[in-house]
Amino acid sequence: MAFSLPRHDDTRMPVTDAELQQTQLFKDVQLDRIRPLLAACQKIGLKPGDVLLRPEFSNNCMYLLLNGQVTIHLQTLDSEPLLALTVGECVGEMSVFDGRNPSAYVKAGNDVEVLVIESRILWQLIDASHSVARNLLHILANRLRSGNANLSDSQSRQRETEQVANSDALTGLNNRRWLEEMMVRFKGKALNELQPVSVLMLDVDHFKRFNDTFGHKAGDLVLQMVAQTMRKRLRPSDMVARYGGEEFMVLLPHTALSEAQVVAERLRKGVELCKVDADQGQELPPVTISVGVAPWHPGESLEDMVEAADKALYRAKANGRNRVELRD
Repeated sequence: MAFSLPRHDDTRMPVTDAELQQTQLFKDVQLDRIRPLLAACQKIGLKPGDVLLRPEFSNNCMYLLLNGQVTIHLQTLDSEPLLALTVGECVGEMSVFDGRNPSAYVKAGNDVEVLVIESRILWQLIDASHSVARNLLHILANRLRSGNANLSDSQSRQRETEQVANSDALTGLNNRRWLEEMMVRFKGKALNELQPVSVLMLDVDHFKRFNDTFGHKAGDLVLQMVAQTMRKRLRPSDMVARYGGEEFMVLLPHTALSEAQVVAERLRKGVELCKVDADQGQELPPVTISVGVAPWHPGESLEDMVEAADKALYRAKANGRNRVELRD
């Protein structure tokens, strides 16, 4: 179904050379050779808010902006504009070439005047003038580059949004939401590809007492110190997350029990040796961590491993804290 344009100023006055020469399409074009074709094109005026193109309707015209500005909207007419086009630019050419409906809404941002070039006339202009064909290719190339740049920016913003959503604001580690997504991702074959694999569960010893004594700000410094210590002592391929409160989880791909135990001891000793400075340079007492280690057993899920490591962690705390315990 074709879309009928609102035409507030349907004038048959021919477009002037000055108007054409300000457009990208007719730059450096000998206009005398194509004057009869241009005479068949119509100049129309639009008021602010008038819609020039809609994705719901087919289009067989290219529109050259002779005056004013139009805005491009992807989702709806009321969505934030993707970009704005001004005098000399064109819209509608892609749907003319591929025979598909427009990919976005285009509406007048203010009083707009456009030259309507029907598809039949456009092809005749291309045949009649190499300069028109060259300029049109230049327009399409720029449009493609712009589209790629917008896509790249959109993907970059999406990655940043996902990173923020999956990061713990205090420590910068992955958060519980990331962990839940990882639980879904590493199932069956995906988990088998990490074999041998082990899980560590870590907990800061007597953290509530520390918080009550020195305040939550000091407690935050401790959690940040633990997170930084783990980053320095883990491989880039190891996955670490703040499980909740003062508890952390580490997934060690391609790590058997003996190696995982060594990693756990390295983390425990690293935290024990760290000093935390509070405000005004006041040195806080050292803190320690307890660690539970669980290697993968055949047929287990990642959830099973986390549960086993958590039980080993509680056993480490029950046996005096500041120690590493292995799963039963």
